[in-house]
Amino acid sequence: MQLTNGHKNSYIQKYILSIGKIKIYEDYMVAQLNEGITLNVESVHEIILIAQKHFLEKSFAYITIRKNSYAVDPMMYLKVFEIENLKAIAIVSNKFIDNHNVKIEKHFFNKPMNIFKTLPEAVTWVKTYL
Repeated sequence: MQLTNGHKNSYIQKYILSIGKIKIYEDYMVAQLNEGITLNVESVHEIILIAQKHFLEKSFAYITIRKNSYAVDPMMYLKVFEIENLKAIAIVSNKFIDNHNVKIEKHFFNKPMNIFKTLPEAVTWVKTYL
């Protein structure tokens, strides 16, 4: 998940959770969730706690790499929406089904959300909201 070996894009901290891996960068977090999990209100709570720890009074973005297949309960976006300093969500995937899913997910999250084929594209896009 690390973008480059350069200091600017190096991650600050890495978390291994039961639902996947999270890397914290200066103003965004990158998640790669495990195959077969369900991302719902309960499981997203761990991610929210990490976000609050690192971005308590700072705007940030969430990037998810959808390499693995997992279910997303759109109702969890209602909980995520309560995070005022979360400015954008980017999804990295080249799977056709994810393009369709993101169109549905956008209805539950009224902040910027978009899908990209590569992590660098996603990072460039989220930084426009920070």
